[in-house]
Amino acid sequence: MLTSPYLCAKVGLDKGGLPVPQYDIYVRCVECGAVHPMRIRIHLDNGPLEKQSIAETYPGKTRPPQLQALDGHKTLCLKTGRMFIQENHDHIFLVPSYSSERIT
Repeated sequence: MLTSPYLCAKVGLDKGGLPVPQYDIYVRCVECGAVHPMRIRIHLDNGPLEKQSIAETYPGKTRPPQLQALDGHKTLCLKTGRMFIQENHDHIFLVPSYSSERIT
């Protein structure tokens, strides 16, 4: 689990805050095949240390509510300008917010 203060957000600031890792969500486009940002950031206690799909992170497990909320969420294809929905969890990625990894 990520615990460095540089890689985590503080949750519950009224009680001193607990470090919780942040993840940006990226999806493989059904229009052009590229990977685009959903422009959503979530907090997960037990997420991956590097870019990983939701299917790889939670194989055969119930996804946390913040990931279940992504179902049916539209994303903009930056190439075509069209909105799309990615329903395949193999093509929805959790990327630690600190990551300098190029998303492709």
